[in-house]
Amino acid sequence: MTYKHMDEAWRDAGASLREWLEGNDSVARAVLTADLFGMVRVIAWKKPGTREDPAAALDPRLKDAAGGWWSGDVWVAKDEKDPLHAMAWKEARPDEHLPDRMRLLERHRNRGAWFTDVREPLWRARGDEDPQGPPIIVFYSFKGGLGRSTALASFAIQRARLGERVAVVDFDLDAPGIGVLLASDEDGTTSPWGVVDYLLEQRQLIPLSDYYHPCRRAKVVGKGELLVFPAGQLDAAYPGKLARVDLEPSREHDGPSGVQALLDAIRTELDPQWVLLDARTGLSEPAGALLSGLGHLHVLFGTPSEQSWLGLRVVIQRLGPRGAARDLPQADCLLVHAMVPADAETAKRARASFETRARDEFSEHYYADVPVEDDRFWDLRDLDTADAPHAAVLLSYDLKLAHFRDVADVADILAEGNEHTRLIERIAGRFEEAPDE
Repeated sequence: MTYKHMDEAWRDAGASLREWLEGNDSVARAVLTADLFGMVRVIAWKKPGTREDPAAALDPRLKDAAGGWWSGDVWVAKDEKDPLHAMAWKEARPDEHLPDRMRLLERHRNRGAWFTDVREPLWRARGDEDPQGPPIIVFYSFKGGLGRSTALASFAIQRARLGERVAVVDFDLDAPGIGVLLASDEDGTTSPWGVVDYLLEQRQLIPLSDYYHPCRRAKVVGKGELLVFPAGQLDAAYPGKLARVDLEPSREHDGPSGVQALLDAIRTELDPQWVLLDARTGLSEPAGALLSGLGHLHVLFGTPSEQSWLGLRVVIQRLGPRGAARDLPQADCLLVHAMVPADAETAKRARASFETRARDEFSEHYYADVPVEDDRFWDLRDLDTADAPHAAVLLSYDLKLAHFRDVADVADILAEGNEHTRLIERIAGRFEEAPDE
C-alpha cells in the first residue's frame, strides 16, 4: 500500500466516490465524511428496490483511494427519514461536480467557525434600508505588528471627537492590548472583567457594565465617549479562564453564540454609533468567529510579503465566493497596505508590488467573474473603482506611533493624520445614508 498524506487521501477518496456514483444507479446519494482523526467513511442511501450492496462495491475502491485513511465503514441508510443520517446530509457541503448526489463532511476538533458558511451581518446597519443597529467593523491582520489596533484606536478617537459613542471590543484574546491602549485614565485603569469573563458568565445575568470601562478623557475623545471592553484582566487567573472559552459556532437550536449575545447586548443596552472589533491574528478561533460574516465591514491589514498574502488569501476566499455562490453578496471588506517604508524609492516599489498583488488576488478569489446586476455584489467591473475592496489605503510606518507612553500623547496624530484620516473616511463612507430624493 502506498502511503498517502491526509489531504491526498481525502481528495482521492472524493474522486473515487464521485466516479462510482456517476456510473451507478443503485445509490440515490452519498456523503463522504472525515472524522476528527481524518479517517474516511461513507454514508450511502440505496434506491428503493435495488439489491446491490453499496458496501461491497465501495469498500475496495475507497481502500485503494484513501489508503491508510480508509476506515472500512460504509453505512447504508435505507430510510430517508433516518435522523442521524439525515443530519449528516444537511450539515455537509455539496460536491461542486455532483451537488445533487454527493456531499462532503469534515469534522474538526476546534476552529469550527472557519468551516461554517459566511452568514449575513447580525443586523442591518446605517446605509441599508430600515437600519436596525450600528455598523460592526472588524479589524484583522494575518500577521501581527501591522498597526491594526492603532488604526482601530484612530477610528474610535476620531468618531468620538465628533461627539459619537463608540464601542470597542478586544477579541485579541491571546494577546490583548486595545483595552489598555484605550484605558479609562492616564494610569491605565481598565475594567476588572472583560470579553473572556462575559463569554463564560453570560447566563448569570451580570450587568453589562461590569465588562467595560468608559474612556471619557477629554484630551483623547473630546466631547464623545468610548466604551471599551477589554479581553480581561491579565493576571494569574486569565489563562485558566481563556482555556474555558468556547468559540465554536452554535447550532440552530442552541440559540445565539456568546459572541453574538455580547454584540446584541452592546447594541440594545449601549446604543453606540459604531461597534469596533479587534480580531486575533492568524487562523485563530477568535478570528474565525469574527470573519464569519457577522460584521458589516472587514478591514484587512497586509504587507507585500508572501507570508502576509498567503494568509490574506484564505480570508479573501472565505469572505468572497461562498456568499456569491449562495446568491448572497460577498462579505464586505477594505484592504490596508500597512507599514509602508519611509524611504521614498522603497515605498514606491512596495506600493507597486502590493497594488498588483491585491488586484490579482481579489480578481481570482473575491470578485464575481461575470457581471452581476445587483449593487450589493462586487464583480470584475469594479477593479478600477476607487473605493473597491482591493484599492488599498496606505498606512506608512510612523516612528511617533511606534512607541508612546500614553495614547493621549498621539491622539491628535491618530485623529487628524492624513493617512489615518483617509482610512477613517473610507470606512465611514461605506455607511453614508443615501440622500432623500
